[in-house]
Amino acid sequence: MKLSQVFSSLLSAENQAVGNVNAAKNEAERLRKKSRESFEDDRRTALDAARAAARARFDDAKQSGEKEALDILSSGESERRKITELFEKNVDKIMTSIVNEVAEACAARVRGAKEKAGAV
Repeated sequence: MKLSQVFSSLLSAENQAVGNVNAAKNEAERLRKKSRESFEDDRRTALDAARAAARARFDDAKQSGEKEALDILSSGESERRKITELFEKNVDKIMTSIVNEVAEACAARVRGAKEKAGAV
């Protein structure tokens, strides 16, 4: 084999190696880009799912809170009605009791005033 043939073979091998390296670089870049896009898609999908789950939890909590508030309001209204009915039912007794208390207090003051006047 002649030296020129050896050099020619070496140059050819070097050119092929450079081509292989460039092809490998291109393939690596393509795979890196594809992996990054896949990761971004997966991340976007996971974020969308997390947002949907958070929205569902928020909506459930909001509905539960609104239902509880309505239940409390209804219960309060029911209690107010019962107290009003009880008062209306017993208003005469209550007024009589108040009048008697006031009358007894006035009578006690009058008795106290008479006793002071008699003692002087």
